[in-house]
Amino acid sequence: MADLQLRAVQISKHFQGVTALADVTLEVERGSIHGVVGPNGAGKTTLLNVMSGFLPPSQGVVELDGRDITRLTPQRRVPLGLTRTFQNLRLFGGLTVRENVLLGQHSRARTGFLSLWPFPGNGERELDREAEHALETFGLTEYRKRRAATLPYGLLKQLEIARAVAARPRLLLMDEPAAGMTAQERLDLVPRIRALRAEGLTVVIVEHDMEVIASVCDVVTVLNFGRKLVEGPPEVALASAEVRTAYLGT
Repeated sequence: MADLQLRAVQISKHFQGVTALADVTLEVERGSIHGVVGPNGAGKTTLLNVMSGFLPPSQGVVELDGRDITRLTPQRRVPLGLTRTFQNLRLFGGLTVRENVLLGQHSRARTGFLSLWPFPGNGERELDREAEHALETFGLTEYRKRRAATLPYGLLKQLEIARAVAARPRLLLMDEPAAGMTAQERLDLVPRIRALRAEGLTVVIVEHDMEVIASVCDVVTVLNFGRKLVEGPPEVALASAEVRTAYLGT
């Protein structure tokens, strides 16, 4: 029997009469990288918002490690091990790269974010070491003292992921992490996502770049018009006739 870490069961979401999701079920195995793809307007980000708590479902249940978290706020999901990144960056441009990553750890600090500065205790020193590890993993060490606003967009995307990872989640939801990256940055992203899985992290990734999806995912779920179209290993799901029709109209 599969060891399911996340279950989004029969999720529907309606916006003023428009159906964004219709009876979608997503089951994510622990330790896997699960991709969610589909044309624009397919419901991918809406599903991610429901799973992370930023939108309540009109119908359905979200479970994390067997616990019903459907009505929990995003903030209450973080201590349970669920964090996410955003398609539209939510960084603090006036803070340094390192400070942005430390912000990702505020829920784990002994007395909140302020305990990380200026004289951290032993527990906070461990958080600081973990922040440095996140910076190194995503190629940001040399930029650690620079204000985030001065970084190019591709590095800001890496910083968004590093901040989410600094919260030490067990499950990371990623919303189009490769969007806006250069070809080389997208190539560099693939082994970094694999490294997260190697460290025991489960990843759900919404992405338009099919090369990234095919390179990192164990399972791919394809959505179209708010419904699940097909699901399976990337070499099967992405090659199906239904997916070609959804993307290309052929």
